[in-house]
Amino acid sequence: MQKLKKLCLLITTLACLNGCTASVLMPPLPGPTMIPSAMGSLYTAYAASVDERGFQTIVEDELLEANIQSKILHQKDLEVLGVSTYSYNGHIYIIGQYDQKEDFDKLRMIVKSSGKVNSLTTFLFAESEDATCNAAEDYILQSEVKAALLDDDSVWGTNIAVKSVQCNIVLLGRVGDINEIEQAKRTAFQIEGVQTVKSFLRSSNHNKYRLHGKKVAILK
Repeated sequence: MQKLKKLCLLITTLACLNGCTASVLMPPLPGPTMIPSAMGSLYTAYAASVDERGFQTIVEDELLEANIQSKILHQKDLEVLGVSTYSYNGHIYIIGQYDQKEDFDKLRMIVKSSGKVNSLTTFLFAESEDATCNAAEDYILQSEVKAALLDDDSVWGTNIAVKSVQCNIVLLGRVGDINEIEQAKRTAFQIEGVQTVKSFLRSSNHNKYRLHGKKVAILK
């Protein structure tokens, strides 16, 4: 009974956090669900069917994402644009744009102070005034990619989160097998305007989620 009470408290807190933060993190993507994220998406039974995590772990990932995203938004000396935070079994992914290289250290400190984190991967593009792809184009592009994934019967598109940064597509989430990962990448790349496709997708056939994960900082 005590565990049930704690779980109900976690769910209530999650609903509040999602309701408060969804409007300021990034525009909602089309489609019913993606992987759990601070974007305010709800995790359906269908999405959970290919997720080896327990329900409590899913909720904890949601809370961890919301906590980190909130800290990023409120860090006054951190200038990052359109950053989105994702968590899977405590493995954190931060996707977006950065202003200066010092931002990476600040992001690491934020993540380090946010509780139980197994690894951090940052995939950030340098902010550029000459960028040929603006925020509006990114939103349209990621919407089109998400729609294409949902229309592809060979891919569990509801489990895939899509992020576009300077017209470079990033895919995150859990799918059934390695073939679906490759198909999702092909589907995304076929959309007009996509420059590159980076996949952080994982197959549900893997029992462990890269427990040896290292901190990775990719500069573009």
